[in-house]
Amino acid sequence: MTEPRYDAVIHAPNRLQICAMLAAVDSMEFSRVRESLGVSDSVLSKHLKVLEGAGDASPGGEGKTPPPG
Repeated sequence: MTEPRYDAVIHAPNRLQICAMLAAVDSMEFSRVRESLGVSDSVLSKHLKVLEGAGDASPGGEGKTPPPG
């Protein structure tokens, strides 16, 4: 069994909440995630880009959420 380790990408508080929300669904509207976190469009977009870069989120489906616009 692998030892648990801290992952700075996923374990940042907002990104951890995003992952938890998206893990339970096939997709979720950007505005719903933004409202749940209480952050601006730009803050959520930045977090999603970090998660996308790490392969933990992708725009447009499969448990992921698209950016605004």
